[in-house]
Amino acid sequence: MKTIPNNNDAFTLNLRHQSGYSLIEILIAAFLLSFSILGIAGLQVIGMKGTHQSLMKQQAVGIVQNITERMRANSASLSSYEFDSNNINCSSAPVDCTANECTLAQIATFDINNIVCGYGNNPSTAAIKPTSGPGVLLDGALKVKCVNVKCAKGDVKITVSWKERALGKDETAQADSLVLTTRVSQ
Repeated sequence: MKTIPNNNDAFTLNLRHQSGYSLIEILIAAFLLSFSILGIAGLQVIGMKGTHQSLMKQQAVGIVQNITERMRANSASLSSYEFDSNNINCSSAPVDCTANECTLAQIATFDINNIVCGYGNNPSTAAIKPTSGPGVLLDGALKVKCVNVKCAKGDVKITVSWKERALGKDETAQADSLVLTTRVSQ
């Protein structure tokens, strides 16, 4: 009987000298992987904050557009739109001008109440300070001020302000605002 020479000895000898990954290489790879995952998570938080800031600015622009359009529609009573939302009492509703005939001043009061306190039975719709729950802006405020005496030329200054949460800190907030000076009527 013939014996077949064993050529696996060289292969076996080679395997003894090869030793997979060392523990240090695995630890370095795990560290780099965890560090990159933390970086991606940080970027996610910053992206969410940017999205929230964008939403607040979009809400503020919508509120400014809403009050401006209402003022243009009722430009004969423009001085009646001069107000500060901090002085508005949302617990008492004005005359409903959609169901009743109203004067120009009553229409202005109705418009202001709708924007500041919310529309009808849904106070969370475009409300700065609704009767229940949070408004569309965090600690929002709306001020309309005539630039000249009694809004004679139709120039008004509209200021919407709100608080913006600091990154990762719910208890501190930074003030942000949108200011528009425009001519509402000719």
